[in-house]
Amino acid sequence: MWSFSINLFNRKNKNSPPNQEFIHSNYDVLFERIKLVSYMLISTYPCFFIVDFFLFNNLSSPTFKFNLSAIHIIGLIISLMFLFIYHFYKNISKGFVVTSYILFYLLIGAASSINSQLFIGNIYSYIIILLGVAVFFPVQPRNVLILFLSIHIFFITGLYLIEHEHFSFLSKLINSTGTVIISFMIALSFYAFRKNDFSNKMKLKRNEENFRRLFNLNPNPIILKKLENDEILLMNKHAIEYYQLQGNDMTQIDGKFLFQNIGEKLDILKRLKEQKSIKNFCVEQQITPDIRKWVMLSLELIDYLDEACILIGITDITDLKKNEEELFKHASYDMLTGVLNRRSGMELLSKHMSGEAESQEFIICYIDINDLKITNDLFGHSTGDDLIKTCCDTINHHITNVDVVFRLGGDEFIIVFFQKQMKDVRQLVKHIKCGFEVINVTNQKPYSISACYGFYHYKPGTEITLEKILELADQEMYKEKFVHKSKIMGSTPNPCLEKTFI
Repeated sequence: MWSFSINLFNRKNKNSPPNQEFIHSNYDVLFERIKLVSYMLISTYPCFFIVDFFLFNNLSSPTFKFNLSAIHIIGLIISLMFLFIYHFYKNISKGFVVTSYILFYLLIGAASSINSQLFIGNIYSYIIILLGVAVFFPVQPRNVLILFLSIHIFFITGLYLIEHEHFSFLSKLINSTGTVIISFMIALSFYAFRKNDFSNKMKLKRNEENFRRLFNLNPNPIILKKLENDEILLMNKHAIEYYQLQGNDMTQIDGKFLFQNIGEKLDILKRLKEQKSIKNFCVEQQITPDIRKWVMLSLELIDYLDEACILIGITDITDLKKNEEELFKHASYDMLTGVLNRRSGMELLSKHMSGEAESQEFIICYIDINDLKITNDLFGHSTGDDLIKTCCDTINHHITNVDVVFRLGGDEFIIVFFQKQMKDVRQLVKHIKCGFEVINVTNQKPYSISACYGFYHYKPGTEITLEKILELADQEMYKEKFVHKSKIMGSTPNPCLEKTFI
């Protein structure tokens, strides 16, 4: 029987590779379990020896006591031998060692119960070890069946030779055989459960490997992070290169760089939990301290290794954003001066008057550059363009960040002053005039710079159209323009001639 058990685990197995893989894995687990059981048994043998050599010292049956002591000593030796093998022979066949260990302890259980017939007449040791082996050491069903049948035949034979009462023998035969059957079914169930669990884990592992392979083959940057925190589980090589993380310890990198705005991040997480997917989410990211890029994110809420995760696909749209900004600039800004064009400026004022933007009062200043035609005639249109640009640069230099200037057309401009009173606006316009004078007196340009100004103070709730506002500001500007024209003509201002210039 001993040589048969050895041959059983040394011969070539005809099972399929996945089944063979499970068998080896199962023996690895059982090998570790036997180590724990051996340590537990070694720690309990002092109690057994106290019983053997002290409590049972005055028994009337020395044979029972001798056999019991021998069984306990053999069990201790087997446990010590296993631990020696475990620590010093790592390459030994684990299947052979596990089977041998099970065989020895089944023999010990059977021998203990046979020996107990000499004194107390129970078979508890045999039953306990049968059930223990079935629960803790579920090897292949065929091997369990061979071991159980072999040991049970040995047990029945020994029991038959010692038990002289026919009824008692039959009773113990039935009970022990029933226990063997139940133990085999338990071992079969545990083995099937472990095999199914192993199969599921292998499938999950293969799926994970396929996922990782597809993950890394994707030509775009992809990141997999946990839903509830910023831990990054996977980054393909394109993502590592895109975010310039080469050479970094990937375990120390978190996903905070993906969403630097906390409010934006919380909004995305909320939407993901509700919608499970977010497509084409555009965000600007700080790639390095010196590099910012625009990316379009596609986010999917998925389960990865039984944990909720976010799969993030990343598309660089920096060039597209630059083109978009360039188109917006062409559509919204005056190319000569760099200020807003008429359409954008009028839309801005309309929004503030219609309530689409935050309702607030503003003051507009209607500006008309003086003598542009004279400059064009004397120096050419390129110099005239320079006059317009110089005026705009000077205006922009003196207004505040909340104010807006746009080109109404030709040599006419509008400054929209926010959060200011008329006295503040007139002071700023005074500074603008001074800026013009500095250019004039220092002869920085071949032409003289000056402009005329008209104002209108708009307050929310006023029943007036935008066109009327511009008309009223234009009329105010022309009063000043009339004075300027009169000075050039060398005459005293005559209000009667005002309509000539309007």
